[in-house]
Amino acid sequence: MVTKINFDIYLLNFDLLLLLKIEEIFGVNTVKDLYVSESTVKRIKAFNEAKKRGVHIPYVKSTFMSIGTRSIFFCPVQKRVITLLGKGEKHLYITKLFEPNVVEIKEQYPLDHVRTQEIADTQGVIHPRKHLTGELTVLTTDLLVTYRDKSGAQYRVAYSFKHSIDARSKTRTMQKFDIEKAYWKQFGVRAEQVLRDDVSKIKADNLLNYINHYNPELSDSELRKFASALLDDVIEHPYSSLRESLKAVSSSLKVKPSDCMTLFANSMFKHVLPIDLTQKIKLHKPLNLCPVVE
Repeated sequence: MVTKINFDIYLLNFDLLLLLKIEEIFGVNTVKDLYVSESTVKRIKAFNEAKKRGVHIPYVKSTFMSIGTRSIFFCPVQKRVITLLGKGEKHLYITKLFEPNVVEIKEQYPLDHVRTQEIADTQGVIHPRKHLTGELTVLTTDLLVTYRDKSGAQYRVAYSFKHSIDARSKTRTMQKFDIEKAYWKQFGVRAEQVLRDDVSKIKADNLLNYINHYNPELSDSELRKFASALLDDVIEHPYSSLRESLKAVSSSLKVKPSDCMTLFANSMFKHVLPIDLTQKIKLHKPLNLCPVVE
């Protein structure tokens, strides 16, 4: 008699549930007990010690990523090296970074594995692990963003980024996210899942192209003065290129062209200029302004 394996089980978790099915059919114990490795304990200890010093260390290190997917760069806003798992995460990061009420972003933030194990048991799902050895995999939040509301109070939102979710992996992906969501709920933090299509690549590229001009020392009055002059020129000469408009403003305000570029970038970062960031910013093209809402 040939026993037929139901291949729908792969939708839950291909390798682990295959091992469970083999155990059920043949009576062989193939699933290893869950355990926390010594290296994981050391990494968690290092993270917690840095946290006490007010320093954020991304839990997922560049050495654990493939060169083709990782994205590591120095962020002048947070004044530290940022470690992300890919270009999509980088686009989400830079988009969130320049939202007007963002205070801080911590990437690859590890969740307390004792709590996530308890949540997984309560939800009746399998905690992430290396299935051939049973070694526990620490769940991480891709971006933990701290915001400040109008009253000055701070709150956090945990973002889980996925390039896409196909039918085969949807069930398991949602199980992991449900664990993450339940974890953050214990701390009064909302968790959101973000897909690649939810993030504007053009907007992110516009911001990234000018991030090296970031200067927190510029005052709001300097930026408003520059923005007013640039808007006057763009409105008066709608077919002039951005380069021509910046040259005109540089001349009228008597500032160096390089300083003018810095003023332009930071006016964009601080939302002083009503630029349509969903359109590519090109120096040889006219500047696209946001449509006026009547």
